[in-house]
Amino acid sequence: MRKSILAALIIGAYSFASAQTKTPEQSTVILTTYEWTPLDFADTTFRGVNFDSVLNYYVDKGVRPNPMVKNFRILRHRWGANSFKTIFLYEVDKMENLDKQDEKTNELIDASFKNETEKNKFWRVFGRAFNKHEDTIMSDWIKPKM
Repeated sequence: MRKSILAALIIGAYSFASAQTKTPEQSTVILTTYEWTPLDFADTTFRGVNFDSVLNYYVDKGVRPNPMVKNFRILRHRWGANSFKTIFLYEVDKMENLDKQDEKTNELIDASFKNETEKNKFWRVFGRAFNKHEDTIMSDWIKPKM
C-alpha cells in the first residue's frame, strides 16, 4: 500500500510539473551515446588520421554553422571501466527539428569538401569510429537557476 501511495505521489508531482513547464520555449536535447571504436591503422584509409581533427571538422563545418543547433557538446567518459563511451549532446529549439538538424549538419559537411574522395574518407573514418550508438531524446522539465 505504501509503495502505491508513493508511486501515485511521484506520478502526480511529475504530471503537475510537466503541465507547468510546457511552453513554446521548451527545447529538445538529443544525447547520442557512442561506443568509440579505435581506428584500425592496418587499413590504409586510417593511416595518418588525427581523430581530434576529424571531430573538430565535424563541429566546425557541420554543427557550428547549423542554425537549428542551439547548443552542442562532446563528452568523453572520464572515469571507470569503459573509457570508450562518448556522448554527443545536441540542443535544438523544437522536437520537429530533430531529424532536420542532423540532415543539415551532414549537408553542411558534405558541401565543405571540394572532392568526393576526401568527403568519402571523412565519413568512412567518422562512421568507423562511431559505429555503435544509442539515442536518447529529452526535453526541459524544470530549468534550474544557475
